Amino acid sequence: MKRMKLLGAIGALGLAAISPAVAATPAPNPTDSAMDAILTQGESRPLAAIVAMRLHKGRVAYSYHGGFARRTEDSSVPAGPDTLFRIASVSKLVTTIGLMELVEQGRVSLDADASEYLGFRLRNPDFADVPITVRMLLNHTSTIVDADRYTLPPEQKVANLFGPDHRVGQPDYHFAHGAGHPPGTWFEYCNLCYGLIGTIIERVSGERFDRYQQAHVLEPLGIDGGYNIAELRHPDRLATLYRDMPSGYVAQVDTQPPKGWSAAQLATYVIGSNGTAFSPQGGLRVSVAGLARLARFMQQGGTLDGTRLLSAHGVQQMETPTWRYDGHDGTCPYPIASYGLGMIQLTGQPDPNGRPGIPYRGYHGGLRGHLGDAYGLHSGFWYETANGDAFVFAADGYPDEDAITPGAYSSFTRVEEQIFTTLAGAAP
Repeated sequence: MKRMKLLGAIGALGLAAISPAVAATPAPNPTDSAMDAILTQGESRPLAAIVAMRLHKGRVAYSYHGGFARRTEDSSVPAGPDTLFRIASVSKLVTTIGLMELVEQGRVSLDADASEYLGFRLRNPDFADVPITVRMLLNHTSTIVDADRYTLPPEQKVANLFGPDHRVGQPDYHFAHGAGHPPGTWFEYCNLCYGLIGTIIERVSGERFDRYQQAHVLEPLGIDGGYNIAELRHPDRLATLYRDMPSGYVAQVDTQPPKGWSAAQLATYVIGSNGTAFSPQGGLRVSVAGLARLARFMQQGGTLDGTRLLSAHGVQQMETPTWRYDGHDGTCPYPIASYGLGMIQLTGQPDPNGRPGIPYRGYHGGLRGHLGDAYGLHSGFWYETANGDAFVFAADGYPDEDAITPGAYSSFTRVEEQIFTTLAGAAP
C-alpha cells in the first residue's frame, strides 16, 4: 500500500521519466522459518498447527501461527493467535486461580479436610485416619488416582467414584493401594483431583463450575474462552484437535458444530454434585493471546489492567513448591520435579524420569507454569517475573503417544524443546 501511494505521487509531479524502484523482497524472518520447520518437520509428518507467543518485559516480543485450526474436505480454517484450543492441563492452573479467590475470601482453607467441602467422607482406606486436604488435591499428593476414568456426565455424582462398590484390585478403584505412602508424602499426577476441586468450588460458591470460572476469572481478565463448549461466546474460533494417524489427521474433540452436554442434562444438574462434568483438569478452551494475558496477570502478582483477582501473596502461594522430587518420593511421566498449587516449577533438577527439567539448552531456571497433553495437542504456559518473560504455545496434530518423538535432553517432546529453543532466541 505504501509503495502504491509513492508511485502515484511521482506521477503527479510529472516525473514519468523516472523509473520506479522495484521493491526488494523482504528477507525471511529466521524465527518464522525455524517455526515453519518445526511445524512441518518436528515430527515424522507435519503437525496440524502451531500457535505461539513470546513475551519479554511483559510485552509480546514475537508471535507465530501456522497450520490449520480445522478443516473439511473442501476447505480449512487457518490457526491464529485468537484460535481457541482445548488447552489440556494448563486448565489446572486456571482452575486453581478460581479456587484461590475463595481461599483469600476465607471460604476455603487449603489445609482443611477436603471432606468438609465435598459433602462426603474422602479417605484412602489404607490410611483411614489421615485427612486428605485441599492442598493435597492441588499438589497431586492425595493418593487419589485416575484409575479407569476421571470425568462423569452431569447426571452422576462424583461421590459415587469413591463408594463401597469400588474395590481394591478393580480398574475403577481410585486410591493408591499397598505402596505404603500416606497422603501428603508421595506425588502421583491425578486429573480426578481437579474434578474434586471443581466440585469444591461449586459447593462453596453456589455457582456451576464453568460459570464461576467465566464470571470470576476469565471475564475480569478479558480472556475469551471457557470450560463449557456449549457456551463459548466465539465458537467460530474453536480449533478441532487432531491426532496424526497413518490414515491422516483424525479429529479427536471439538468438531463443528460444537457438541457439549445437552440442555436437558444441564437443566437438571445439581450444583456441587459433580464438578468433573466441566473438566476442571483439562477442559478450558483458550487462545494463546488469552494465555499471554494470563502470563501478565501472574507476573504482576495477581492484577491485570487495573483488575485484581488475587493478592501477591496468593500468587506466591501458587508458585511456592509444596513437593520436590528427592529421588524417591514420586512418579510422573512429565517433566515435573517440583510442584506448587496447580503449578510446575522448571528447576532444572532431574524429574522422576531421570531427565533434567530444562526447556532449552542453557536454561538457568525461573520458569513456572503448566504443560498440557491430550487428544493430540501439547501446550505450554510458562512465565517468570525477573525479565517479564513468557512462553505460551499450542501444538496440535501429534501422532499417537507411542510414536511421538521424545526430547533430546528433557522429558518434553522434541517439538516442545524446539519451540522453547526458538522462542528463547526470539527476544532481544
